[in-house]
Amino acid sequence: MKELYSYQIEFHQPLTTNQILKLHKLIGSNNLQMYLHQRQSIADAGHFPKLLSFFLLMDLDQPVILIIDGENVETVFAEVEDSWKDRVEQTRCRKRYTESMMSDQTSIVV
Repeated sequence: MKELYSYQIEFHQPLTTNQILKLHKLIGSNNLQMYLHQRQSIADAGHFPKLLSFFLLMDLDQPVILIIDGENVETVFAEVEDSWKDRVEQTRCRKRYTESMMSDQTSIVV
């Protein structure tokens, strides 16, 4: 079932290049799309150069919004969260939408 979740993540340390690469590979091996947003920056995590640039320019004083669209989102997020646990101060789920809650004409807030 298709789902759309958004999470607010507060980092206390930048991610390592290996952690960023693992995130990128995770997207490629699952049927989902992932985006990161902070201030005026947004990155499609499926494009490694954009993803790497996002984390290089990330402000640790501001939370990052992670948006995941696809199947088995909670399972994928648990894997992401586990690989980042030594770098993250706090994580919280902001919004959750299931396929039955969304349609082509629905406007949603992430």
